[in-house]
Amino acid sequence: QKEHLKMSRNQLKLLQPLLLLLIVGGFYIQFQNSFITAKVIHILALISWFAGLFYLPRLYVYHAMSESNEVNETLKVMEHKLFHYIMTPAAVLTVLAGIWMIELWQWTIPLWLWAKIALVALLVLFHIQCWKILHQFKEDRNEKPHTYYRFFNEAPTLLLIAVVILVVAKPLF
Repeated sequence: QKEHLKMSRNQLKLLQPLLLLLIVGGFYIQFQNSFITAKVIHILALISWFAGLFYLPRLYVYHAMSESNEVNETLKVMEHKLFHYIMTPAAVLTVLAGIWMIELWQWTIPLWLWAKIALVALLVLFHIQCWKILHQFKEDRNEKPHTYYRFFNEAPTLLLIAVVILVVAKPLF
């Protein structure tokens, strides 16, 4: 009787992004003209995105150092779930909420914001590079030493520092 109530893994994989989309879509419809709502969603999403951007490269360090098949398989699962269930939805939501705020500014974009958008583009490229590395590890094709990933791990920190300075200082250039 209860077997028909169980969801398949693929259904569960779709459920989280769909729920997120419904919740955020509802907020957008209800508070479409609220800059504060857009900003809160943007900040919460970017915190989640950056948690992943900081942690995934650290997992790559451990993965590159590991010689245990059991540990490597565990890391593959952790990397996959972090990237697909946390980082990517958070990245999409961060960008969409950013666009929402720009829309509320009626597409008036000051120079500091153009600089921030350029840094966000670099973060998106970093995110894509994380995806490529994820697949290299998944297919056991990593050829880089753990020291490479230790340096790779620092890129989002430097980009975040630059973004925070731009957003807080709003330089006129």
